Amino acid sequence: SCTSSRIPQLVSEARVSADGTEAVVSTQSTGYRLAELHPNLTRLIGVGSTFRGRPLIVMEIMGTKKISGVRPVVWVDGGLHAREWITVAASMNFVRKLLEGYGTNRMITRILDSVKFAVQPLANPDGYAYSWITERLWRKNRAPTAVGWCKGVDLNRNFDINFGGQGASHFSCADIYSGPNAFSEMETQGIARYLSSVRHKLLAYFSFHSYGQMWLTPLSYTNKRVLHRDIHLGVAERATKAIWRKSGHLYEYGAATRLLYVTSGDSSDWVYSVLNCTHSYAIELGDTGKYGFILPTKHIKKAAQDVMAGVMSAVDYIMMTEGRLSRRRKQKKFVGRNKWKPSE
Repeated sequence: SCTSSRIPQLVSEARVSADGTEAVVSTQSTGYRLAELHPNLTRLIGVGSTFRGRPLIVMEIMGTKKISGVRPVVWVDGGLHAREWITVAASMNFVRKLLEGYGTNRMITRILDSVKFAVQPLANPDGYAYSWITERLWRKNRAPTAVGWCKGVDLNRNFDINFGGQGASHFSCADIYSGPNAFSEMETQGIARYLSSVRHKLLAYFSFHSYGQMWLTPLSYTNKRVLHRDIHLGVAERATKAIWRKSGHLYEYGAATRLLYVTSGDSSDWVYSVLNCTHSYAIELGDTGKYGFILPTKHIKKAAQDVMAGVMSAVDYIMMTEGRLSRRRKQKKFVGRNKWKPSE
């Protein structure tokens, strides 16, 4: 059986079937097992299936305390890029820590009693399976393309925001191939469908990637300064300080175009610009380049600590500041102003 104590080892196990299915099944069965262990806190939601028929699962996690009004939603995903195994392990550890910490950890209990987490630990199961058995550094999914011998679409270039622009490719064989059109892929359709259904209560979006140890803020496709820049930097500073205090890892923070490179069709940009979710972040986990994508098992625990410390600190801060901003918005409306804007 697959118990929660095995989660840190998931990305290092070498027993996989010929098509890599066991790696995916092991990860997903861990989620099922955790849901069985904590039925009062979890719900499993299917948001579609991949080209090869693998299920796309979202785990909803929230506390048992009843609240008045709408419960905000916080999204977390990992494994959007197949080769970034650490993001899958870190996502599953994040789920386990939430469930085991409810009722015993004061901060986790308080946050789960206030918001609902929607976690997709494995957003690209087909590509993940392929990276286990055939090509370790495979990035895309495994959907067919117009070029028969070239498979796969870069899922983080497939969202409907500046689709096909700088930082994406129209060449099917390229690692950053954006696909024939926005949301052409079942995986991105599933994410978009779920997030669109909760758009009016979406508090924050966090997408895990690797590597580089960076907390990336919108936008990824342009250097244009966004309206919420100061708010983003405030959250990022808080989160990266929490990570440093917990693990000693130093994370840079700032706009993706400044710290990394220009990308188009990016999930966090779509959430920010189209769903109008102020808090949309991509988090590049460790390391800073020594091992890159092939991170040894011994580093998994600290990566999981980074995720837990950073995301929970960010959510806590967002809950606190959003409450104040909501009161300020009501006050502005009362005196005849239509839109609150942060000071530049």
